[in-house]
Amino acid sequence: SIRESILMFPLLEGGHLLGISVSAGTIAISDLRMMGLIFKKESASDVFHQLIPWITAGFLMMIVTGTLLLWSEPVKCYNSIWFRLKVLFLFLAGLNVLIFHSSKIYRSMHEWEWSADPPRAAKLAGWISLISWGIVIIAGRTTAYNF
Repeated sequence: SIRESILMFPLLEGGHLLGISVSAGTIAISDLRMMGLIFKKESASDVFHQLIPWITAGFLMMIVTGTLLLWSEPVKCYNSIWFRLKVLFLFLAGLNVLIFHSSKIYRSMHEWEWSADPPRAAKLAGWISLISWGIVIIAGRTTAYNF
């Protein structure tokens, strides 16, 4: 019924795009701060704490609408190499967050959060996140228009 509805599929897709925009956009801000490229006069933990509600809300919206979109076209998604690539890099982005937040570099953030040059591990986690989310977005848009 989602796929055949005149309004439901476009509303879900729009909600999915909004969710990923909010989530990936705020994640990009936190990644850039973690790499020491923006908001250098703000502590990294302050930036993260202000962005976490937005990241979470966008991510939840993206997951709920994405699950419903997948449910409406499971065979198309299953057969799409782009969808598989999207899921792989979504998993990699999640693994990156898990590793970063359970690592010493996160637990010792109070030591480097004001530094003009954050530790290499923080920069690496930021780059992995930015690249992963970029591929998730590109592969997701390709999935939507690849028949």
